[in-house]
Amino acid sequence: MKHVRRGMAAIASLALTAALLTLGTSPAAAASPKPPASAPGIEYTAMPGDGAQRSSNGKGTAQMPISPDNPAGTEWLNDCLGSSDAQDPDGRVYNRFKWCSDFELKAAYYKIENGKPVLKGTNTIRLLAAAIGYNDTRATRVFLRAKTGQVRYDGWNLIEKRTVAPNLKLEISPECVPGADQPTTATCGVGRSPAKMEWAQWSNFPDWVYWDVSSIGGEGQDQIAFHQWRFDENGASPGYEQIQRGKSSPVGIRCDSATYFKIRNESYPHACIYTGALPFLTQSASDPSHGQVGRHIRDALNNPDSTYPLKTDGPKKIPGKWSASQAGRGEPLHRIDREGEYGKRNENWKKSGCGQNTTQGNPWAPNYTPATGLPATTAPNQECDEYPFGSTWEGAAHPDYDFSVRWVDKTHNGSAGNFLGQFYVTDRILRYSPSPTQGGGVTPKGPSADPFWVNITD
Repeated sequence: MKHVRRGMAAIASLALTAALLTLGTSPAAAASPKPPASAPGIEYTAMPGDGAQRSSNGKGTAQMPISPDNPAGTEWLNDCLGSSDAQDPDGRVYNRFKWCSDFELKAAYYKIENGKPVLKGTNTIRLLAAAIGYNDTRATRVFLRAKTGQVRYDGWNLIEKRTVAPNLKLEISPECVPGADQPTTATCGVGRSPAKMEWAQWSNFPDWVYWDVSSIGGEGQDQIAFHQWRFDENGASPGYEQIQRGKSSPVGIRCDSATYFKIRNESYPHACIYTGALPFLTQSASDPSHGQVGRHIRDALNNPDSTYPLKTDGPKKIPGKWSASQAGRGEPLHRIDREGEYGKRNENWKKSGCGQNTTQGNPWAPNYTPATGLPATTAPNQECDEYPFGSTWEGAAHPDYDFSVRWVDKTHNGSAGNFLGQFYVTDRILRYSPSPTQGGGVTPKGPSADPFWVNITD
């Protein structure tokens, strides 16, 4: 079917489960922060809140899922830190808005003797870290605390191990990785000064300290920018030097100022997400509110040749199937504006495959073919559902992919549409805006090409 109509029109949207919220709730990300308060027992080298200014906070009203200065006890963090992935060098990207890590930082201390640095000992600390991206501000809040009692003093002589090593200073702060900003005109900044304590204090300090890593500038209509941040350790103390400062592995974030992220009356015009997560929509084929659509998508992905419109010149090729294995994963989908030019083309081609629920032919589209198209239905309250979604670049009008249509209950179709729209917001799926001069076979390129997949569960 696709090849027959290919010449008839030019076309026109570590692996980790996406958090999907019930209809009407706000995205599970952080709202604009309150000014950081000084943490007891910590020396800050400047006033809290100094540093780079964030962009406008926007009008989002989503609530932060944790108290602003203490993420302890939250279910997601316990689950994240409980995984062995949290001890990987890069930490664990829990989902598009959340990250955690369980890692070590080391400081090797030297003294200058006879004009040469001589190693005196190495201090090592075990740290827990968590981060949450905001959904109404171009920032992510980064939390850190030491694992109580997990500090080692190696290589020191017996006296210095007790009298010197625990009393040396340890200063920790996130930093933006130099040279990692894309585009280079975008700016990454840390809006709070480093936390500084003696090693023994860190070892017994139970509370979380935190900072906001923020973004300004970007490219395109959505002002998209990519940054990397990492933890930087400075243990230099009077009489003792460090040859090399300790740093954790970089963590990637993407920030944007897209204005089309809304749920009902809630708007989320700025955000930062973690790029290490591959987003996929998880939908149940047995859900009582939209299971008919789930079963349609499942059949389209797993048995496409059984779906309408029938194809007579070869097997159907339908993209978007999620698999944790890259080898089993289908080609991704890309979001577009459903009301734009390419969205309207998808709608027209969808109608070309649907038989109308009347006995008077199919006025929806002139290209409907009774021999291959979806048979008409006379059942009440039915709508023609399509996959891939009409809000994707790979939708019905795309010449390189096939599509599927099926009659489903109107309420199921509406509920599934809301479910998809909410996924776009909660996982911050950016729109791809193709140029009108591009042909249908063009693959989305550039930072706005935000790929996602679909996972259907029984």
